[in-house]
Amino acid sequence: MKLVLEKIARDFSDGRQMRRVLFPTSLEFVPGELAVLSGPSGSGKTTLLSIMGLVLRPSEGHLFLDEREISGLPDLEAADMRLQKYGFVFQQPMLIEGLSVRENIWLALAVQGGRVPPEAREKTEDLLTQLGLEGTSHMQPRLLSGGMKQRVSIARALIKSPDVLLCDEPTSALDAESGQGVMGILKRIAVAEGCIVVVVSHDARVFPYADRLIKLENGRVVSDTRESYSPQKEDAQ
Repeated sequence: MKLVLEKIARDFSDGRQMRRVLFPTSLEFVPGELAVLSGPSGSGKTTLLSIMGLVLRPSEGHLFLDEREISGLPDLEAADMRLQKYGFVFQQPMLIEGLSVRENIWLALAVQGGRVPPEAREKTEDLLTQLGLEGTSHMQPRLLSGGMKQRVSIARALIKSPDVLLCDEPTSALDAESGQGVMGILKRIAVAEGCIVVVVSHDARVFPYADRLIKLENGRVVSDTRESYSPQKEDAQ
């Protein structure tokens, strides 16, 4: 299982002219690897993550998952692909007050229709234990700390056993200790679940957790700690 970007680019219109916010970019992501996309605001990192997650379509280029091109899928097929293959963790946990911790986790399954299967109920408790949240399944989100809420959102993303886990600034709203805890969990998930984990962050505190650090500036990848990448080579293409 690989996630492959082949000369992916993206343009946006301000109503008068088109502006390129992401220049042709080719990257490959593999299971068991935690990759961090970093760069200043406006560098293109969130645009790149959105394309990888089938939220945005590329203006140019191709996106492949497990050797299947998915960048041109019709909207309904793209939505189904996100449900089946992807997990998402955002800056804010976005838990629903009034639902318990486990019910918030089960929302990821409920949107697919049908009842929550018994194996998912068992996995919920296993995930909460792995994330240091044992005994919280009946609790309301308002009783949890910010770091605990973010760990619940990670459990919600993992309940479907996704092939790809995409995280957009997952530590920016947390204190240093909670942020380190979340990144440590994501690092373990990449290995234990055999999952592709990609984190967007401008927070230098997360960099030590990265197996691979990719830096963007002005819509271009300027460095990639995977040795095979060369910005000069990409520009030449």
